[in-house]
Amino acid sequence: MAAGRVGDGGAAEAARAAAEAARRAAEAAARQAAEAAARQAAEAAASQATPSASQGAGALSPQSSFEPASAKNTLNLDGQGNGAPASSLFTENSQDGKVNCLDKAADWVSKSSPELQQRSELVFLKDSRAGAEGQSGHVVVRQGDRVLDPSSGKSYDDMKAYLQEQPHYSEAGSISGTKAAKVFATEAGSPERAKALADANVSPELQRMMVADAPVSGDVPNAATAEARDITVPGQAGPVSVEFSDSLEKDVKKEDGYVTVSITAETSVSASGSVEFGKAKIGGSVEGSVEAGKSMSYEVKMKEEDFEKLKRGEIAPPHPLNPETIPDGASVKMEQSQFAGYGLDVGLSYHAAELGLSGDVKQGTGMSVEVTRNGDKLQMTAGPTEFIENNGKVSLGVGPVSVSMGRSDTLKEYKLRTAEFDLSNPAGKKAFESFAKDGRMPEKEGPGVSNTLRFDKINYESTGGKLGLDIGPISLETDGTTNTGEYLITHHPDGTKSVTSDITYGGDHPDITIEQKYDKDGKLIPDSEKFAMKFDTTDDNARELLVYSFTGDEAKAKAARENDDPITLNLTADDVKELQRRAREQPMSHMGLGGLLSDYDGNPVDPLMAVRNMAISPAYNEFRLAESYFGIFMDGQKKPLPGELTIG
Repeated sequence: MAAGRVGDGGAAEAARAAAEAARRAAEAAARQAAEAAARQAAEAAASQATPSASQGAGALSPQSSFEPASAKNTLNLDGQGNGAPASSLFTENSQDGKVNCLDKAADWVSKSSPELQQRSELVFLKDSRAGAEGQSGHVVVRQGDRVLDPSSGKSYDDMKAYLQEQPHYSEAGSISGTKAAKVFATEAGSPERAKALADANVSPELQRMMVADAPVSGDVPNAATAEARDITVPGQAGPVSVEFSDSLEKDVKKEDGYVTVSITAETSVSASGSVEFGKAKIGGSVEGSVEAGKSMSYEVKMKEEDFEKLKRGEIAPPHPLNPETIPDGASVKMEQSQFAGYGLDVGLSYHAAELGLSGDVKQGTGMSVEVTRNGDKLQMTAGPTEFIENNGKVSLGVGPVSVSMGRSDTLKEYKLRTAEFDLSNPAGKKAFESFAKDGRMPEKEGPGVSNTLRFDKINYESTGGKLGLDIGPISLETDGTTNTGEYLITHHPDGTKSVTSDITYGGDHPDITIEQKYDKDGKLIPDSEKFAMKFDTTDDNARELLVYSFTGDEAKAKAARENDDPITLNLTADDVKELQRRAREQPMSHMGLGGLLSDYDGNPVDPLMAVRNMAISPAYNEFRLAESYFGIFMDGQKKPLPGELTIG
């Protein structure tokens, strides 16, 4: 029994050895076959690129239509330099730094997704120009009917359109994008490359075809944006067909993590009255492509990560009238003229008239609308196109409402209207949908709707006449002094007004900001005033005295000498009254600051006039004021003066 078991093991071992020998023999045979195929392909490619001396003038080549008609091409074709590096599918090394059209095509394929590779094919084109046959062929990418030239970045509706522009080319053959990706993943001229070409069923003629067209300088077009695609739009029955401009990367502006790009959309109005997209183009010029009531053009600023999602087809193009398509943190800017031909044009024209922007509307002038999304809040601003285009912003919800001029500082006067919609509130969402149909921004606050404000910005220089028209009996001018200022009047839904005045008196004097509130009858609401005096002095002594007088902190006072940041003194009306009282308690007060803060009878002047007098008096520059404050502080047994001081 023992001997039998030993015999069985010997037979098994012999069988395993025989199987291993067979496997090695098969591998060797396959390797020899691949090497033989590679040698044949290399010899054929070399023969095609450089004919041997043994070939006579009458000798026939296996692929004569690709043979050069004369000596090596020395022509400068289409402005391209001589001697562009020729290569074939077998010899092309996309990593060698020698760039021709096949390199560009290989690069494009390598950056494409498997799905995009599956829908694409590389089409080889032979060149019929004299001196170029067989040496200066070209490669393009075809997806369905559409043709992309990776070398130039241009795209065409079909091959017929491409060949009309490039009539010297004709099709020689093609290889699918998926197979091309596998071919280019192997080493150029290697047995692996030969096997990949054989597995792809590429004809020997196409394997040997030499292409040498030099590409236009620049990057290979982004594979993700090379073809139009249908994208689902939230709230819209049908999809939108999205295509990207051939020069997309040049069309966009990138700054601080945001991308700004233009969008042109073909539109239609649904049965419910909403404006829907049928086709949208991202980037490119929009001149002459917008037709009233059928298309619109606008600018979008969105986060870079959202722009990449847009390119990948993961989100729909932001639609100014569809908040579900606007990503968080994005804003959409659109001129009033773009709404012409739609139902909401009437409502927008009403607001344009309200803001003094009615009349002939031309591109770059008139009224524009900006929609910005922050979480569930959608803020809308309507105002002069110059203000919107120059990134003017309205700040809401933090302290007094204010307007930032951005880069629109040349726009001296304007009017704005704003509204904020809470999309998490059904009433707020419904209010925005109403605007998207009739163009009327809400003028009253309600559920889901807030900050329904109108702003008047007035520029002021050396006269107070304009102020008297809108604010009331206020005069801040002084004869003989150049005064400049900007005044922002905020009209609230309840009929009240808030006024913010930024005034500069020039010279070595503090700038002042005044905030006031007026009732429906235009009368100042008692104790509504707030004042800010901004000292920009770089005098170390003045800075130390100023900080010490209002804080009583020696360390802070000494630290204030170490930098030149502005020092701002914030005062309420009550703070000003207390400062007046303490100034009057000084000995000979009428000879000092007490006299500046009182009238001829020794009575305290209005807090507004008191602040104005401190900022404008020829006898009190910034250092003299700091010195005077310090005197009151010392006479009051070092009790800090009223007010809040901030540095920087």
